Amino acid sequence: MREVLIRRRSDGVTELTPRLAPLGVTDRWLVIFTVAMAACVFFIAGVMPAAVLATVIAACVAGEVVLGAKALVLLVLRPLAEIHEVPRFRRR
Repeated sequence: MREVLIRRRSDGVTELTPRLAPLGVTDRWLVIFTVAMAACVFFIAGVMPAAVLATVIAACVAGEVVLGAKALVLLVLRPLAEIHEVPRFRRR
C-alpha cells in the first residue's frame, strides 16, 4: 500500500487502513438498485426463475443489513482514535 492511515486507539492498538475507502451509502444503494433492476429485467424476459430473483434480492438486503449491524457494533465497541495521515513515499 502506498498510502495508509495510522490510527492509534486509546486502548493501545495501532490500526493501519488503506486510503481506498469502501463504497459510501449512496454508492452502495446505487449498486443494489442496479443489480435489482437487472435481475427484474432478466426475470421479466424469462431468463431467470423467480427463486433466483428472490435470492438475489434477499442477498442484497441481507448484505446491507450486515453492513449496518457491523457499523453499529463498531460504533459501540471501538473507541475513537487519533488519525495520522502518512503521505506517499517519493522517489528521488
